[in-house]
Amino acid sequence: MRLATIDIGTNTAQLLVAERDETELRRLHTAERFVRLGEGVDARGRIGLEARERLVDALRDHLRVARAYDVDRLSAAGTSALRDATNRDAVLASVRDDLGLTVDLLSGAEEATWSFAAACAAFDDHSGPCLVVDVGGGSTELVAGTHPTQLHSSPADAIRDHASLDVGCVRLTERCFASQPPSRDAVETAEQIVDEALAAHPLALGDAPALIGTAGTATALALVHAGPHSTWDALHGDGFVLVREDVRRWRERLLRRSVDEILRLHPKAMENRADVFPMGVILLDRVLAHYELEDLRVSPYELRHGLALRLLASAPTSPS
Repeated sequence: MRLATIDIGTNTAQLLVAERDETELRRLHTAERFVRLGEGVDARGRIGLEARERLVDALRDHLRVARAYDVDRLSAAGTSALRDATNRDAVLASVRDDLGLTVDLLSGAEEATWSFAAACAAFDDHSGPCLVVDVGGGSTELVAGTHPTQLHSSPADAIRDHASLDVGCVRLTERCFASQPPSRDAVETAEQIVDEALAAHPLALGDAPALIGTAGTATALALVHAGPHSTWDALHGDGFVLVREDVRRWRERLLRRSVDEILRLHPKAMENRADVFPMGVILLDRVLAHYELEDLRVSPYELRHGLALRLLASAPTSPS
């Protein structure tokens, strides 16, 4: 069975084409389009016309690629920006009318379940407690549980607790950083907001959880840390490990650089991300500090991979 999934987030619209064989879900193709759907949503509560047009254009391209792969099933899902926008129904209707595509609006619990399942899939060597962190544009998702051994069946059973924090790299950059590099006061304000959000949502973690980072910010940080000439492959690669001090050093470096200087660190990884990347790394740094964890495992699998697992879980079983 060949599948295509589209994750519509606050900052990006991401495509995955994958194929299920007898033993695994193989990733055939990924694509990422930066649509900034959440641009201004924090201030106005609405998705703007330009953002809506960028989304439709990106989805049209993703659908074209999915059809070229002759997929059997396709699923598209929206997260934080669409959940928060007061005009989400109009946006979803325009996508349906223009492209014939129905977009599922994931609840926070659904997003947590499938992000968790996807993130854990990269780490077969770990079977104990884990905390998955997904720093998105509009929100940061935290999911605590035990590494599931069979990700394609009931990943929700492996989850102990989860929280969706209204602090994402796009939302907080718009709110706190008037310029880049930001002022010290701006950084302290952002850190206070993040720390308060973490304190307000205590989680039942279990003993000595492994912290697993998934999606754009964590993957981009791994790529920047490895360098533009690294052979680490975020499509097919294994997990990547950053120690707490690595994250702290990058936080300090990024907060001293302009957007253009950040872009030059890794032009491919930072394309359309450089302006919000420092805030994303602040969020990762504060999560490590809050839970007193010493390293961050970076999973190359994110929500779009989880959406493929969800499709497989809902597929009818063949008669024996």
